[in-house]
Amino acid sequence: MARRLPSAVAAAAVLALAAWAFFPVVLLVAHASAIHASWTGADGLIGADGVLGADQLQYLAWARSIADHGLAADLFTLGRSGHVYLEPASGFAGGLAALGGGLITGYLIVKAIAVLVLAGGAAAWCRRLLPGRPGGQLAAVALALFTVTPATALVNWLQLGSARFRFDVYLAGDELLAATKLWGYVPAALSVGLMCIALLGLEHAVRGPRRAALSLAAATALLCAWLHPWQGITLGLIVIGLSVLRRRRAEAGALTLMLVAVALPLAYYGLLEHGDAAWRMAAHNEQGPRLPATVLLACLGPLVVLALAGLRRVRADDPVAEQALILWVPAGLATYWINGAFATHAFEGLMVPLAVLLVRGATRMRLPGPLGWLCVLALTVPGLAYDARKFVRTSRSGLVQYALPRPDVDALRWIADHAPPGGVLAPAPFAAVVPSQTGRAVWVGHGDWSPHYPVRARQVDRLFAGQLGSPASARAFVRATGARLLIADCDHVHGEPALTRALGPLIAQVHRFGCARVDVLRGR
Repeated sequence: MARRLPSAVAAAAVLALAAWAFFPVVLLVAHASAIHASWTGADGLIGADGVLGADQLQYLAWARSIADHGLAADLFTLGRSGHVYLEPASGFAGGLAALGGGLITGYLIVKAIAVLVLAGGAAAWCRRLLPGRPGGQLAAVALALFTVTPATALVNWLQLGSARFRFDVYLAGDELLAATKLWGYVPAALSVGLMCIALLGLEHAVRGPRRAALSLAAATALLCAWLHPWQGITLGLIVIGLSVLRRRRAEAGALTLMLVAVALPLAYYGLLEHGDAAWRMAAHNEQGPRLPATVLLACLGPLVVLALAGLRRVRADDPVAEQALILWVPAGLATYWINGAFATHAFEGLMVPLAVLLVRGATRMRLPGPLGWLCVLALTVPGLAYDARKFVRTSRSGLVQYALPRPDVDALRWIADHAPPGGVLAPAPFAAVVPSQTGRAVWVGHGDWSPHYPVRARQVDRLFAGQLGSPASARAFVRATGARLLIADCDHVHGEPALTRALGPLIAQVHRFGCARVDVLRGR
C-alpha cells in the first residue's frame, strides 16, 4: 500500500488539475451552445489591455500561421512581421491543424498534455523532497498547484483599496497560482512542470554516468525556456547557483549542458526581438512598472515568512534537489528584477518550492494534522472559489472573444476560404478573433502585438460607428491602413449606413451574412 500512495497523490493531482483546467471549456462551450454561437477557443480570464481572450487567440493565431506557413508571423498588425517564430505548444497545435485535426482540437490536446506535465512534475518534486510522508506530499502538491495568496482572496472578496491596488494584488496572486495557467496560458503551465522534471533529471544525472537522465534533463530544460522564457531564466540561475555550491569537476559537463540547453531558446528570443519589427515592438509594449512594494509584501511576504520555518542549512554535498529547493525562490525573484518584460511572469512556479518548505515548516513545528489541513484549505479554497465565480460571471457577459454568433462565423469563414488576398480592418475587440479564424492579419487586435493599440482601437471604433469625420477623412484613413477587407460583426451593424456612405467609392464588393458584413476594397 505504501508504494501506491505516491501514485495516488499524482493521480489526485491530475484529476484535480484536469477538472480545473477544463471547467472554463465546458462552461464556455455550454454557454455558446445555449445562445447558438461558436466557441472561439479563448478560455483565459486576463487579457492584454482588457481584451479578454486576446492572449489565447494570439496562441491560436500562431498555430494557424504555423499550419499555413511552417513558421508563425504576427497577425495582429499589417506588414511588420515575417514568418520567423516557432514554439512547441503552438507548433504542435498547428501541426495537428495542418493534418486536418482542427485548430481548437490541437489546443485542447496541448492543454491535456499540460495537465499531465504540471501535475506529474509537481507530484514528483514533492515526492522527492518529502519522502515517506504521503500526507505531506499530498498537502505540498495541493499548495504547489492551488495556492491563492490570502491577500488576493481577501482584498478582492471584500473590495479593499483602489481598483488599481485590487488588480495588482489579483495579478500577483494569479501569477503564483500554478493551476490557473491552464486557463489560457498553457505554455506557462508546461514550463513550470518541465522545471521540476529538469531539476530531478539533473539530480539523477550527477549521481553517476546516466546519459539518459542527462539527456532528459537537458531536453526538458530547453523546452522549459522555449515555452516560457521567464522560467527558463529562473532555471538557468538555479543551475548557476548549483555550479557555485557544488564545485565538482565531474559534474561540470552536466551543468554546462543544462546552461547551454536553457541559453539556446533565450538567445532565439533575443534574436527575434532584435531582428523582427513585430517582436521588437511587443518587447517594448510589455515593458512596464513593477508591482508596488505593498503588493509584493502583502502577497509574497506571508508565504516567504512561513516558508522560512522549513529551511535548513545548505551543504555542498547535499543532493541537487535539496540545493535547488533553496535556490528556486531567490532565482525567481532575481528574474523578476532582471527581466523587464511583464516581470510578474517570474512568479509563476514559485509555489512549487514554497509548498515543500511550508509543509516542512509545519512538520518541524509539530502542527497538528487537522490544523495543517485547515491551513491548506484556507490557502486554496477561498481564492479558487473567487476565480471560479469571476469566470462564471465573465462567461455570461456576452464578450465576443469567447463566442461568435453564426453570422460572424459565416463572415469569417468566407474571408478564410474565398476572399481575395490582403489584410483585414475590423473593430475592436472583435478583431482579436480574425487571425485565428481566418489566417489573415488585422490592422489592430492585440494590446501588445498591434502598434499603438489604444489609439488604433479608438480610431477603428469611430470608423465603424461612422464618427471618424468627413467621408474624405474616412477614406484616407482606410487607405492608410493598407487593409483590403473590412468586416463588421453583428455588434457593429448599427454603424453600417454611415460607413457605407463614407467609404462608397472604395468598396468594390459587399458580402452580407445576416447581421455581419464583409466589404472588399478596390485595389490601388
